[in-house]
Amino acid sequence: MDKIISNKTLTIREDLLCFSRVLNLVAHYEAGLDYHLEALLKSTYKFLIKMNDLHEVQKEMIKFIRGLQDIYPQDLKKAFIVLHNKLKVYEDHPFERRAFLYLDVISWLESKIDNKPVDQVIQEKYLAEYSSR
Repeated sequence: MDKIISNKTLTIREDLLCFSRVLNLVAHYEAGLDYHLEALLKSTYKFLIKMNDLHEVQKEMIKFIRGLQDIYPQDLKKAFIVLHNKLKVYEDHPFERRAFLYLDVISWLESKIDNKPVDQVIQEKYLAEYSSR
């Protein structure tokens, strides 16, 4: 991911550069590396504006991650539910759904809400979809 983000030649598709930066924010949060998070948030936000690729899903993700430091641990699950509800609205939106193709943010949020590993959530969704066919 660092190779994609630090690519200065822009030979990589712009949309991949943008979504890799948002994924990088989530990865830093998940890893507990929040000491650089504020600077990372600012650079990601500036980059998305510069690339003219700041969509509602990305805005909500950045706003959420920025606000995480102000949320008490006992309120964290509620915050994930609120973000999940906000983002579900965009899942079928013609201009916003691309974000869900690159980053399965909904499954990540559901893993946080249900206290399950994200791969288990994705597998359960796949099996439910596969068995309904």
